[in-house]
Amino acid sequence: MRKTIKIIAGITAFILIGLLLFVANGLLGNPVSKGLAQQSAWKYIEKTYPDLDLQVERVNYSFKTGSYFAYVKSQTSIDTHFDLDISLTGTILRDSYGNYVLSGWNTWERIDSEYRTMVNKVFTAPDFPYISHINFGSIKTMEADREVGSPRLVYGISIEDLELDKKYDIKELAKTAGNITAYIQSEEVTMKRASEVLLHLKEIFDREEIPFYAMDFVLEKPRKDDGTPNESMEEIRVNDFLYSDIYEGDLEDRLTKAVEVDQYN
Repeated sequence: MRKTIKIIAGITAFILIGLLLFVANGLLGNPVSKGLAQQSAWKYIEKTYPDLDLQVERVNYSFKTGSYFAYVKSQTSIDTHFDLDISLTGTILRDSYGNYVLSGWNTWERIDSEYRTMVNKVFTAPDFPYISHINFGSIKTMEADREVGSPRLVYGISIEDLELDKKYDIKELAKTAGNITAYIQSEEVTMKRASEVLLHLKEIFDREEIPFYAMDFVLEKPRKDDGTPNESMEEIRVNDFLYSDIYEGDLEDRLTKAVEVDQYN
C-alpha cells in the first residue's frame, strides 16, 4: 500500500514538475532555444548583411508570440538597428530591416527624439510658469496624417525622403514640421485667458529659440490631486493652431474660429 502511494506521489510530482517547466517555457523561454536564437541571429546577419558591421545586442523571449526577438544594431550607423523574430527552433520568422531602416523610420525617430528633448527642457524648467500634465514636441510626418485620413492640417516631413545617418538641423525642420502639444491648467477657462497663455507660450519658445509650426493646445480647469480631470470638464481645445496665427491683433477671434472648426471635424 505504502509502495503504491509512493509511486502515485512520484508520478504526481513528475507531472507537476513537467507542468511547471511547460508554463515556465511558455512565459520565459528556455536556455536551449535562446542559444539557438542567438546562433541563428549571428549567422543570419553575417550572411544577409555582411557589409553593415552589425552586432546582436540582446536576445529576449516574448511570451505573447512564443518566439525570440534579437535586437540587431550597427556599430557605425546610428540609424541602423532592427529586430529579428526567431522561432524556438532557431528559424528566422521576420526581419524588420526594411520596415525600420530602409523606410526612414529610424531616422525620423532620431530626429523626433532630438526635438522632443529640446522642447522638454522648456516644460521641465523650474521657471516654467504653468501647470501642465501633458506636454511634448514632435516632428510631424505627412504620412501619419494621410494614413488616418485625418481632416486636420497636413504638414511635416516625408519619411521616405530622409537620408540614413544624415545630421539634420532640427530647428530648421521644426519651422515647417514642429508640433508642440501643451495641456495648461487654469482657474479661468475663457478665450481671453487661452489667448494670453498661447501668446505667452510662443514668447517662451521664441526666447529659447525653439521653433514650431503649429500647436495642439488645451486650456482646462485644474486637475484633482490624483491627476484626474475636474468634474466640470471645462476646457478650450484646438489642434494645429499655427505659429503664424499667434500674435496679439484679434487673437481671440482667430482662436474662437479654430476651436469651432475643430469641434465640427
